[in-house]
Amino acid sequence: MVEKYKTVYIFDTQAPSHKYAGQRQVEEDYQLLPNETFIEPQKGQDNYWNVETGAWVTTTVVIYCYDVNNNNVLSDMFSVPAGTTLKAGQTTVVPKDGLYEPRFNGTDWESGITEEEFLAKQPKAEVKPSASQIAQANTLKDVAKLQVAHTAQQKLNAELMVDNANLKKQNQTQATLNASLMKQLAGLKQQVMTLQPATTTVQ
Repeated sequence: MVEKYKTVYIFDTQAPSHKYAGQRQVEEDYQLLPNETFIEPQKGQDNYWNVETGAWVTTTVVIYCYDVNNNNVLSDMFSVPAGTTLKAGQTTVVPKDGLYEPRFNGTDWESGITEEEFLAKQPKAEVKPSASQIAQANTLKDVAKLQVAHTAQQKLNAELMVDNANLKKQNQTQATLNASLMKQLAGLKQQVMTLQPATTTVQ
């Protein structure tokens, strides 16, 4: 007996768009799963399965959801197959750019809070320095340390120069004193020589 097969077409039920996801061969008496159909998609097109109409469509529509229990604040957005019926809390009206916490007023979107209120609610981001900024800061710190060491060395050198000048002055004073003492000593020797009696010879 020859078994008969037919093609099952699969769509993605994990996303609201139900995009075509592939096909496979099954037996004639196969029972379809929730994400399958025997209807063939259109060739050469992107295909999306519209569960309501039971047909493939080639386009999607973006749905914007608003929370009817929270001042109609924008709560979600996703794409659905064209022809999908809107549910409560859904619209195809596109929110304009520049709105803060958009809210749906029944016909259009409007800001729920002011720009100042929005900015005040944002967490303050901790700004961390980059690696190059850290390296630059460390370099500046090292330069500052070198400048302090250089200043200390200059001060020490100046003190040594003063000490050296004082030593030279002391040496000059000592040399003058030594010369004076030597001169006085020479004078005393001459006086002693003068005072000694003359030696007499006994016959």
